Amino acid sequence: MGVLSVRSVLVTGANRGIGLGFVQNLLALPNPPEVVFAACRDPKGQRAQELQKLASKHRNLVIVPLELTDPASIKAAAASVGEHLKGSGLNLLINNAGILRETTLDTETLKDMSDVYATNTIGPLLLSQAALNMLTRCLSLGYREHSILCVGFHPGWVQTDMGNAAGYTAPLTVDVSVGGMLKVLSTLSEKDTGTFLDWEGNSRGSRRNMGVLSVRSALVTGANQGIGLGFVQHLLALPNPPEVLFAACQDPKGQRAQELQKLASKHRNLVIVPLELTDPASIKAAAASVGEHLKGSGLNLLINNAGILRKNTLDNETPKDMSEVYATNTIGPLLLSQALLPLLKKAAQGSPVSGLSCNKAAIVNISSSGGSIKEIQSWEVVQAVSYRCSKAALNMVTRCLSLGYREHGILCVSFHPGWVKTDMGNIDGYTPGCRALPGQPLGTHACVSPSALQAQLTVDESVGGMLKVLSSLSEKDTGTFLDWEGNVLPW
Repeated sequence: MGVLSVRSVLVTGANRGIGLGFVQNLLALPNPPEVVFAACRDPKGQRAQELQKLASKHRNLVIVPLELTDPASIKAAAASVGEHLKGSGLNLLINNAGILRETTLDTETLKDMSDVYATNTIGPLLLSQAALNMLTRCLSLGYREHSILCVGFHPGWVQTDMGNAAGYTAPLTVDVSVGGMLKVLSTLSEKDTGTFLDWEGNSRGSRRNMGVLSVRSALVTGANQGIGLGFVQHLLALPNPPEVLFAACQDPKGQRAQELQKLASKHRNLVIVPLELTDPASIKAAAASVGEHLKGSGLNLLINNAGILRKNTLDNETPKDMSEVYATNTIGPLLLSQALLPLLKKAAQGSPVSGLSCNKAAIVNISSSGGSIKEIQSWEVVQAVSYRCSKAALNMVTRCLSLGYREHGILCVSFHPGWVKTDMGNIDGYTPGCRALPGQPLGTHACVSPSALQAQLTVDESVGGMLKVLSSLSEKDTGTFLDWEGNVLPW
């Protein structure tokens, strides 16, 4: 390890815990920064007393008011930092501020998920156009040519108010965690940009035999078009189709649901259910409707397919789009899984199948390789930052569900359906050739062939593949991230 030497640095959440530890350690460096900006919500409050004491002793410490959920506060903080720097730049931004709600899979709410996301992800985006691990990876690609290194850090389980939860004592002190991260920061180079490291500098796939899917009941969201409609069509065409197939969509009587309406007129086992994933009341009503139709039996298979995409770049991503995409693509699937848990548990309890299986009880979250932090595929074609972040978060939801619902006999997986020929899969507004793509500076060229701008898979190929893979899944697969051919993908 070397020694970190920067002229200026800004730390958020600097009034206590890890943030305060960063400030203390930075001030104690052999060659401390000329200016350390310590940002917190209430600089004059009770929780900032230690920070105030430090500021009285260190002329190079500047306390900055900052409320990460308020764009106006962020703008004011950035202006204040700029004024203090007097024309020079900011060398180091440490997005440390965050909040924690000690909720469980059963008690997680739309409000808590939105509040935590606003502070922990959208806030850093507004402050630096970096949203933790996924946005860090995006930044590493988008900002490399500006000589800006971007990394995500896991500080360890640290002895702070947030770290000491449910009666457990975290093993790491703030000094050990922060000291370790500063040592690691001093060693980073170009090869490290876009990585996810811990406080010690540690960096934090297969085919299968296919069977035949056979479930008594299934529910598919976003079922009126694209992949969702494909799931409905393929499930109805199975040799042993579900006795009840629920097709959920926002507007069952609308123009976009005409194909679904035609199917329902031909298949008595197809039930169309109104569902708005961003509305908890709609989710509750849909779950009640499903329960009534099942008449005491359980739900075997939930396919969380519905999703939205905003084709924004790093430069034009907005809090509104980030929040809307997250609400639909991440919070919605979690809340629906919560609401249908009693029916999924009932199916698992009544099944003669041992272990975990999609024929018994399963939650399938349709994700995307675009949400893989390691691979971050097709960046040169479309950045879609809010979409990537929402799918990375959905993968974490899958992991949480797999741990929380295993004991109930429910299998949980994430699926990348491939790049499919749907409305969402088409990349509009791009033309092939070698040139700077949207969000990239002039002089940074990427060669994009016509085929790279067109989805390669049909809906039938994608859905058919996923259903074959689903039929083969067992206990060892719960909590994994797979593609339509059964290959394991990196998170």
